Amino acid sequence: DQLLRRIHGGAELLQDFSTELTMIEKYSKNVQEKFIIAKKAVKKIANGDTIYLDAGTTTGALIPEMNQLNIHLTVVTSSATHASLLTNEKINVYILGGMIKKSTDSVIGGLALDQLRTYRFNVAFLGANGFDAQNGAMTPDSEEAAIKRQAVLQSQQSYLLMDRSKLGQTSFVRFATKDEVEVITE
Repeated sequence: DQLLRRIHGGAELLQDFSTELTMIEKYSKNVQEKFIIAKKAVKKIANGDTIYLDAGTTTGALIPEMNQLNIHLTVVTSSATHASLLTNEKINVYILGGMIKKSTDSVIGGLALDQLRTYRFNVAFLGANGFDAQNGAMTPDSEEAAIKRQAVLQSQQSYLLMDRSKLGQTSFVRFATKDEVEVITE
């Protein structure tokens, strides 16, 4: 596995479109940025909203903000961790059924997709590994991309929560065009 390429004046990291950091590695990256993004994103939530909350550490940063709201919400998530952390009594929580991809804490597979197709959302909050104007929102895993894509299709408004380091980055599978999502960044 080549991780570095020798260049004039040193070396550069080779980008691997098919791999992704584990949840533990992601939790410690860009922590302040995730809190700033969450504070912006929570303003997009209104009383009575039905929300899709994608698995991921940046979307997870929204949970403490949601728990502090004094409004009624219904949240569907693809993350067992997110579901367990949504403790506000006014939030009804649903988790998609299917196989949990342990490295990303994301429910994937046909069962989850079928279930997701039956729901309608006012708002979806999604994570991504990369975004640019030409390719849109991307992630390395095709099964996770299928879940994200379906959530976008089921939502009136979809927000991509991502720190600036992911802007201009590409990944293997596109799940939304630039016109289908609004990016919220720090």
